[in-house]
Parts: sequence; C-alpha cells; structure tokens
Amino acid sequence: MVIKAYIMILVYVGKLEEVLQGLREIENIESIAVTAGDYDVIVKVAVESLEELMETTDRIQMVGNIKRTTTTVIEKEITV
Repeated sequence: MVIKAYIMILVYVGKLEEVLQGLREIENIESIAVTAGDYDVIVKVAVESLEELMETTDRIQMVGNIKRTTTTVIEKEITV
C-alpha cells in the first residue's frame, strides 16, 4: 500500500532556491509547490511505509536552511 503525505516546510529568509535545489534530489517526492502563507513550500511524497515516510522527512530536514517541517498523512485523495 502506498502512503502519501504532504510535508509543509518553513524556509529561512533568502534561502528558498537552495532548499528547492536540495528537494529536487530527494527520492519519493512527487511534487514541490512554493506557497504563500504559513509555509513556504509544500511537498507531496509517496512511500511504502511509515518508516520510509520518517526517513524521507529526515532527508528533507537535512537539506539545510529549513526552519521547520510539519507532516500530514493523506487518508483519502479525491480527484475532481
């Protein structure tokens, strides 16, 4: 079973491009969105287990210039 999640990322000021470059190199990321609001970036990931989700989140946090992440697991995805 595939587990999908959104990982919301708060980036230090002036470091967005560096973070985006690092995120592009991480496995399991399906999409990257730059956003306005409480978070600067939201990534969507697809993994095979919660352990793999934790490992992916750890890799994201190791990119550098990331102040904080918040992960939300997708329970049901609806196509409209």
